[in-house]
Amino acid sequence: MIQGLLIKKVMEIVMKQLLKQFKLDKIQEYVEKPNELDKKVKTIEKELKKLKKLSHPIADFVCTECGTKAKRVNSKLKQIKERF
Repeated sequence: MIQGLLIKKVMEIVMKQLLKQFKLDKIQEYVEKPNELDKKVKTIEKELKKLKKLSHPIADFVCTECGTKAKRVNSKLKQIKERF
């Protein structure tokens, strides 16, 4: 039991030293942690979702609401789509 814990600790120390020696810690940090581009992509995705919601308010209304108004709006949308 103690030998297993000791081996794990020694391996951790050796790995840390190897990472530092060959500067792999910076590469590992770059790969695992979000960088500038990851943050920009996330913000662009959020903005895109907002724009999609703004561009189709009637479609969202039809999908979320049910009843006679929704059916009428849905049928009108189908008629308009068929024309074009």
